[in-house]
Amino acid sequence: MRNILITLALVFSTVLAKAQTLEEAIQFIKYERFESARKILSPMAAANPLANYYLGISELGNDNANLNEAKATFQKFPDDAANMAGIARVMFLENKAPEAMSMLTKVAAKAKKKDFMPYVYAADAINYTEGGDPNVAIEWYKKALEVNRNGDTHLALGDVYRKIQGGGGNAMTNYEYAETFPATRAMANYKMGNLWYAARNYDSALIKYAKASEIDPNNPLPYNDLANAYNKVSKYAKAKENIERYLPLSDNTTDDQIRYANVLYLSKNYADAISKMKELIGKGVEKAYMYRVIGYSQYETKDYANALINMDKFFAKQIPAKIIPLDYFYYGKILLRDSTKKSMADEQFMKGIAMDTTADKAPTLRSLAEAYYEAEDYATSAKWYKQLAESNYATKEDRDYWWAGYMSYYSNDLATAAQMFTKYSTANPTEPLGVLWLAKTNEKANDKDFKNGSATALYNQWLGMVSESDAAKKKDFTKAYTYLAMVAYNTNKKDDVKKYADKLLIFNPEDDTAKQLLKALPAMK
Repeated sequence: MRNILITLALVFSTVLAKAQTLEEAIQFIKYERFESARKILSPMAAANPLANYYLGISELGNDNANLNEAKATFQKFPDDAANMAGIARVMFLENKAPEAMSMLTKVAAKAKKKDFMPYVYAADAINYTEGGDPNVAIEWYKKALEVNRNGDTHLALGDVYRKIQGGGGNAMTNYEYAETFPATRAMANYKMGNLWYAARNYDSALIKYAKASEIDPNNPLPYNDLANAYNKVSKYAKAKENIERYLPLSDNTTDDQIRYANVLYLSKNYADAISKMKELIGKGVEKAYMYRVIGYSQYETKDYANALINMDKFFAKQIPAKIIPLDYFYYGKILLRDSTKKSMADEQFMKGIAMDTTADKAPTLRSLAEAYYEAEDYATSAKWYKQLAESNYATKEDRDYWWAGYMSYYSNDLATAAQMFTKYSTANPTEPLGVLWLAKTNEKANDKDFKNGSATALYNQWLGMVSESDAAKKKDFTKAYTYLAMVAYNTNKKDDVKKYADKLLIFNPEDDTAKQLLKALPAMK
């Protein structure tokens, strides 16, 4: 949904003194309830230039906004400052930025000593569309504040500072000013929540969103963003709870219901997300995005055949400009589950990586490696883990070396496995896990028949780093002592055979190898 929020006028003229419904309409626009606003504004727009302006704003509010319709609305009052600013908004959307800025300069020139609103209308047009110079909007907002210091203009000034590189501090300062005004206290907290959310400080965002919803429980927006923030901290039940509070407060438009279904997907309520999207499609509402959510959700519920069908529909219907890297990543993972199309997956992953502009691709590479692991293609999983482990991405982990070794081990690339486990152990010298897998790799590569004892030192090193009281490592202790006992038997070390066989019986009194070795002891020299 376009960010179409507007700055409220604080002082209404005597013509508007009785227009309480105009104030309600403006409030609905702030809540992004554009359909409700249009119902109120339509009857009064013909005779009221300001109502007409907000009607045009509400017409621009939906994703499927008809620019010609909005332009025609604003042009009904072509000399009115607010409606001129509305025409400029349409010009920006038509990629006519120079013409729009020229129009807004004329709007700002209409401001008088006590009439600051033309500055606000002009600045809003830059602030809430794309193509204008944010610095000009900042200048006009500041001029408006010189005449009348109010919460709404501080909110708008905070919003435009967010469009400037490094403007987050000034944005927060203005939101904090706006919080001191009772009328804008709730929205100020909401916008501070947005600032924290953008900074990935989700706990602080949750606090601000909750405060905003407490101050103004009729505003649906904080509930939607509470849901998104709860998803980020993996509190999926709370996410679903809040998105279900959002929907009744919204206009319940198709866009609202799509937003609802999207949060259901993000909160891992995949069956509900699928059901909601199918319900909308069944009502004749069809957008390419819906097939994305259905396909993603069906993959997560392991319905791979239908996930493939719906992702094919998505790619057939979606314009290329709106395809995102995650689409290719999900498509590739779905193809991995089809034995006849598995070979096509890598191509999709490469498309996604080529499109991905994030500086840190570690989570993406890890996700691809995991997908191949889950599809039991260990060699390709090892390739992705190795690429990740040897990268310079900020969130790569030492454990990625271990996973690269683990996948190489099970794909019988033992040289690479040894290399990766060595790097893991070098980075974590007190961690026994790497030493254990170096021992297993050495055994598998050099001493399958337990004759030369090449892995003995590594197994003994590992045994010196762990406690036999650790029940979780029972399988690993059995592996180590079995190897040591068999090497001792094959090298005719009778005392060691008994020592290690006795150890095996501690972990499993029915251990067959230990029983056989003890039975053979009397015959040994």
